Amino acid sequence: MKEPAIKWQEKSFDQKIADTLANSTNLSPFVAKLLAERNIESIADAEAFISPKLAHLNDPFDIKNMDRAVGRIKDAIKKKEEILLVGDYDVDGISSVSILQKVLSELGGISSLIIPRRKDEGYGLTMNVLKRGLEKRDLSLVIALDCGTNSMEEAIFLKDSGIDLIVVDHHQAKEDVSDFPIILNPHLFDSPDAPWVNLCTAGLSFKLAHAIVKSIRIEGSKIAEQIDLKEYLPLSALGTIADLVPLQEENRIISKFGLKHLGYNPSIGLNALLQESRIDRNLYLQSEDITFKLAPMINACGRMDDPTVATSLFLESDGKRCKELAKKMNEYNEERKFIEAQLTEEAKLQARDLFSEEVALVAYGDGKYWNPGVVGIVAGKLANSLRKPCIVLAKSVNGEYRGSGRGVEGLDLVQALAECKNLLLHWGGHPVAVGLSIVKENLEEFTMAFLTAVKSQIGTHTTDQCLEIDAFVQQNQLNENLLHEIERLAPFGQGNPQPLLGIEKVRLNGKPRSVGSGEHFQFSIHNGEEAITGIAWRMADNIPPTDKEIDVAFRLQWNLWNQRKRLQMVLDSWKIHAC
Repeated sequence: MKEPAIKWQEKSFDQKIADTLANSTNLSPFVAKLLAERNIESIADAEAFISPKLAHLNDPFDIKNMDRAVGRIKDAIKKKEEILLVGDYDVDGISSVSILQKVLSELGGISSLIIPRRKDEGYGLTMNVLKRGLEKRDLSLVIALDCGTNSMEEAIFLKDSGIDLIVVDHHQAKEDVSDFPIILNPHLFDSPDAPWVNLCTAGLSFKLAHAIVKSIRIEGSKIAEQIDLKEYLPLSALGTIADLVPLQEENRIISKFGLKHLGYNPSIGLNALLQESRIDRNLYLQSEDITFKLAPMINACGRMDDPTVATSLFLESDGKRCKELAKKMNEYNEERKFIEAQLTEEAKLQARDLFSEEVALVAYGDGKYWNPGVVGIVAGKLANSLRKPCIVLAKSVNGEYRGSGRGVEGLDLVQALAECKNLLLHWGGHPVAVGLSIVKENLEEFTMAFLTAVKSQIGTHTTDQCLEIDAFVQQNQLNENLLHEIERLAPFGQGNPQPLLGIEKVRLNGKPRSVGSGEHFQFSIHNGEEAITGIAWRMADNIPPTDKEIDVAFRLQWNLWNQRKRLQMVLDSWKIHAC
C-alpha cells in the first residue's frame, strides 16, 4: 500500500468577495466561494457565469478581419466559385469544416473538403495537402480551418496560383503575418481582453457562419432567414470542449448551449454517434460525455486511418449510413485504445528509468505500438499522472519523429519549444498543448534543450507538491443537493475544472471492490442516511485501508447507466488522516 506524498490545501479566495456574491444574489455561500476561487468578483460577472445567454455573444463582426472574410465568401457564393475547405484531423478541425460545409451548402455555395492524412501528410495546410486538394479542381478560394497561421510557403504558392486564401485559426504565429491574406485569429489581432480571444476554431467557425448568414439576411435572402444557427452549436461545442480551450466567456456560452441542443435536437449523424457511444441524451449531457466518449471516437478516425469518416457522419442525411459510419468510428476507437495502452506502458518505463528526477519528460520510440496518431493522448495521460510537462514522439512513415506535448499550469509550451526551434522541423500549438516533428539525429539534443527551457520557466521543482482542494465538506453533505449546487458552474473543462472536494477523517464503508480489467476499484462512503458509491480509475495499485481513518479528494458526478441517474464520487487522491 502506498500513500500519496502530496500536501493538501484549500484554494485561496477572497472571503469578502464570496460574502458579497452570496448576499447580493440567489447563490449559496458554497457556490459563491467556488466563484470567488475562479476570480469572478462582480455580481454582473457572477450572474453571467451562472446564467449565460446566447444573446451575450458579441457581434461576430467585432472580430478583426471578419468583414473581409465574409465579403470574399459571399462573392464566391454569388459567382458559384468552388471553395476548398482544409481542416485539421482533430475534433476542432473536423467540427469546423463540417460547420462551414453545412452553411455554404445551405446558402447555395459550391464547396468540397479535405482533411490531411496524419500518417503521410502530417498536420495542417501543407503543400502535399494542397496538391491533393487542387487535383481535378478549378479553385479560386481556399479556407483553412484550425491550421494555416504558420503556412507562409503555402500562402505564397496559392497567391502565385491566383487562388485566394482565408485562414480561420487560433494557433499562435511563429513569424510575422502582417502580409498574410485574410486571417481570422484573435490571438494575432484582437485585444487580449476580448471575450472571444480564446475561441477555438470551431467557435470561430460558428461566428463566421453567423456573420455570413447575418450579412446575407440583411440583403433580404429568404434562404438565409430559414437557417437556424442553433443547429451549428453542437458541432461548435464538440470542438470547444475537446480542444481544451478555457470554458469562459464566449466559450462557456457556446459549450453550454451546444450541449443543450445536442441533448434535445441532435442531427442524424450526431444522434447515431450518441447511440453508438451509449450516451442516453434523455438523461443528462455533460462536458465529460464529449471529453471521454465522443471526442475519442471522432479523433480515432484520423489517428488510425481516415478522418473523413467523421466529416461524412456529420454531413450525412441518411440514417442507415450514419449508423454504419458511427459503428466504424467505434471500431477505430477500440483499436486506438489497445495501441494507446501498450504505448503508455512503454512510455511509463522511460519516465521511470530516465526522467524520474527531471522536471519534464521526452519519450520517443519506433516500436510496434509507437503510433504517431495516439501520442497526444499518451502525453496528456502522463502529464496528468506525473504532474509535469510531457512530450511523446513516434517515428512516422517518412522517418521523422512526430509527436505532441501536454503541459501543466504555469508553463507555456509554445515558449518552451521556441527556445528549441533550431532543432525542430515543425512545431506549434497552444500554451498547454503542442505538436512537433524532428529528425532522429536531434532527439537527444532536443531533450536536453527542452528540459532546460522548462526549468527556465518553472524552476527545478515539479508541480506535484500540492493538491489544491476547492472545498472541504462533511460526510452528511454528500448528497444530491450538493451536486445540484456544483452543477450551477457547469459545463466544466479547461479554465473551469469540476470542483475538487475533500472529506477528512472518514472510513470506507466496507472493502473496495476491483472492477473492469482490474485497473479500477469501487468503494463507498456513508453519509448518515445511505452509502454513496465511488470509483477510482486506474488506482487499483493504491487501494486505501478500511481499518484507518483517511482523507479523500474527489469529484462529485452523476453515474448515468441503464436509464438511471445516481450520485457517484470519482476519487482523485487519498491519504491516511494525520492526527
